[in-house]
Amino acid sequence: MSKTQGNIVNPDEYIETWGADAFRTYLMFLGPYEQGGDFRDQSISGTRRFLDRLFASVQSMSAEGGPDHSVMRKLHQTIRKVGEDVSRLSYNTAVAAMMEYMNVLRKGERTPHRDEVVPLITLVSPFAPHIAEELWEQTGGTGSVFDSAWPSFDPALAAENTIELVVQVNGKVRSKITVPHDIAEEAAVVAALADPTVAKFVTGAPKKIIFVRGRLLNIVA
Repeated sequence: MSKTQGNIVNPDEYIETWGADAFRTYLMFLGPYEQGGDFRDQSISGTRRFLDRLFASVQSMSAEGGPDHSVMRKLHQTIRKVGEDVSRLSYNTAVAAMMEYMNVLRKGERTPHRDEVVPLITLVSPFAPHIAEELWEQTGGTGSVFDSAWPSFDPALAAENTIELVVQVNGKVRSKITVPHDIAEEAAVVAALADPTVAKFVTGAPKKIIFVRGRLLNIVA
């Protein structure tokens, strides 16, 4: 972009239409920070919608009962992901991770638990500082959100509890199945043979099983 070329983008109109936070977040979401790139505004509504859903989540959240375990697992994975991405300037993937978490948080228009929402305020603060400060105050935070500690994650909770296991028959990939991360060989074979795509290539009892835990199951028929 260059003023002499007359192809600059005036941010004022975008800020007036979408708000400074949505525009700022969108610029970080466009692509890898170090690569730059062409400015396109087709998806700016997506970042605005994400921030609107965050705001709505704070207004509707409840402190009653306890948080959902699966949602908290996703939250801790998101905290880990955003922390790693921000440290290496991968802002676009950090924003994408928070958007993905929001989809889990609001799935089925459920009422989110306070513990599922509040950490997200801090995560979003480097991208959308104005709404983060407002929501920080609304949720009882003291001082500035930028003086608060970055959320920590539990490595055990953030660990994936399922994996995608590659299933081969006679050395050729026939399917990929989702199974518990600690699945044993016998259970993996049962799960693989329950997949119609695999079963049609296996007639009778397998002659040999090659099992690489967490990665591969090869059935020699």
